[in-house]
Amino acid sequence: MIVEFIGCDGAGKTTLCRMLGRSGALEDRAVGMADLLLDRPGFRGVGHPTARNLVQEVGGLPFLVRSFRRRREYLAFARRMHVRYASTTYDRLNGMRGIARRVGMFELARSRAEERIVLSDEGTVLSAYLFALTGVELDRSDVERFAELVPCPDRIVYVKAPVEVLVRRATTRPDLRRQHARRTRSEVERTIRRTVDVFDLVAACAPLRDRVLVIENGDDDLERLRRAGSDLANEFRAVASLAALDTHRATGVHLEPLSPEPR
Repeated sequence: MIVEFIGCDGAGKTTLCRMLGRSGALEDRAVGMADLLLDRPGFRGVGHPTARNLVQEVGGLPFLVRSFRRRREYLAFARRMHVRYASTTYDRLNGMRGIARRVGMFELARSRAEERIVLSDEGTVLSAYLFALTGVELDRSDVERFAELVPCPDRIVYVKAPVEVLVRRATTRPDLRRQHARRTRSEVERTIRRTVDVFDLVAACAPLRDRVLVIENGDDDLERLRRAGSDLANEFRAVASLAALDTHRATGVHLEPLSPEPR
């Protein structure tokens, strides 16, 4: 089961993802998508984001190649969108590297983690950021087509917060995101408003909306976020159990019903 966290920078998706992965709420079934490669001898010390991405690009490449025929339409669409929305050749090339890495890791997770709950805060659906970080007028039909073609996780957790909270978090963090660096507060707010509009649209698109769970995180209350994470964990365990049951039925394995507890 693959669970992806989406939302604007500063909404809290990485915090929530890490809470679920470390709290034990999912027992030993949870694994970060990157850790499918990085939690191995020789890679556990890799901490730099660029190095982590490189490991995933190389490790996910065979899975990208194997799935190319199935994902060809999405990859071609992504290339066209980068030509249209990315402002420089560097951004287009770097964006397509990101698409290839995310698709490769998605396919790796599908093939290697059937019995686990894979958590990702940098997954395929988050690639919709492309539509937000640009000065090109947004075409709603592009976002809808993206939702039809993107490799789709089993559950999507959309972490939201009010725009004014997102702006405050974006402008006070010690490591400013590239899209906010050297920007005025009004420019940061404009980018964030567009990003929120894009993800609201993505979450409402028919191919994805039934998989979306919305978490509001506007008050910086970590205890409240933990409670939301506990509710999510219960949901994920239930879905994963049903998926396992379907798999056993499909393979002809007979599962004995649970015996009632003795009174």
